[in-house]
Amino acid sequence: MTWLEASAEQSLNSWRRRGLERIPATFASAPTPEAVIDSRTMVLFSSSNYLGLAQHPRVIEAASRAGAFFGAGSGGSRLTTGTTSAHREVERVFAEFLGYPEAVLFSSGFAANTGTLQALAGPGTVIVSDERNHASIIDGCRLAKAQGAAVEVYPHRDMGALERVLDKHHDRNCLVVSDGLFSMDGTVAALPELMAICRAHEAAVMVDDAHGTGTLGASGRGIVEHFQLHNDAPDVLVATASKALGAEGAVVAGSPALTELLRQKARSYVYSTSPAPATCAAIAEALDIIAGSASPLGALRANIDHLSHRLGWKTWETPIFPIPIGGEEHAVAVSESLREQGFFVPAIRYPTVARNRAILRVTLMATHTAAHIDSLANALDGLIHS
Repeated sequence: MTWLEASAEQSLNSWRRRGLERIPATFASAPTPEAVIDSRTMVLFSSSNYLGLAQHPRVIEAASRAGAFFGAGSGGSRLTTGTTSAHREVERVFAEFLGYPEAVLFSSGFAANTGTLQALAGPGTVIVSDERNHASIIDGCRLAKAQGAAVEVYPHRDMGALERVLDKHHDRNCLVVSDGLFSMDGTVAALPELMAICRAHEAAVMVDDAHGTGTLGASGRGIVEHFQLHNDAPDVLVATASKALGAEGAVVAGSPALTELLRQKARSYVYSTSPAPATCAAIAEALDIIAGSASPLGALRANIDHLSHRLGWKTWETPIFPIPIGGEEHAVAVSESLREQGFFVPAIRYPTVARNRAILRVTLMATHTAAHIDSLANALDGLIHS
């Protein structure tokens, strides 16, 4: 056994002893609300395919046509042979959908966040980050530090704390970065207040709207539409295709100068093989569906209202429902009990959330039925309140 293998085995055993090991399920069918998982048919309440577009016939057909025309892969990075008319088109329609001048397509939301923060950082920059931001933003902040930037973290959605940090760094270039819809607790960033504070302090704003794209706003255009901030939108907006759009990849939307800088300097863009043209076609078709009269957004909103009513939550507006459990072992046990009843709801535990703050992260899809939701609510009530 090499030192590397020995080190990996020792680290893995430590995770197992602490109950941190994550064992993935094996899907034998596509992740629709009802799927075959480890040879059992279950109802998924854990997918980020919020609008069910991964299985939409139009999205599948668009990807198939592009695959047949362009081939299975892109064949290179965007700056070599990896840019096709499909890549240019999806960047154009995504920017238009979001209300921005331009957008740059990355292979994933993780690549978009890390690449953007690395590219924008420098010795005179301060990155100011919400404490509950996604891991990709945290890693992006680490890369920013390597570029000479300072990093400050403020308590979750605490606008007073944010203002104090900006006051402290009034003589430096500050970039405030926040999730739009926070992926673990389902809360929405206080964007109007955040924008007002940042504008008063001449700080730039970057929002990762991964889970808000397709779910927030009157027509699903995300957090900017949700708060009607079209005239004062964030300077940088990250929107992913891997959640409500049912595909993969992400765009960074912003000014022409920003997007050109990312094309030249963001390492996760420059040095990565570009997404397949079929993926680009799927994204463009999904955006067209969301913007059209047959958008599944209404069905998702109805399901959100239905589950929030069943849980006794007075107001809830996102498809992410964090069900508090507490201890890690108890959360795993409740998740297993749900699995035995035919519901797939993994337990979210440390280090994704704080110790003894484990949750069941229930997510809704537009394709869930009222019967699905009622059955889950009954099962949760029996397990949590028994």
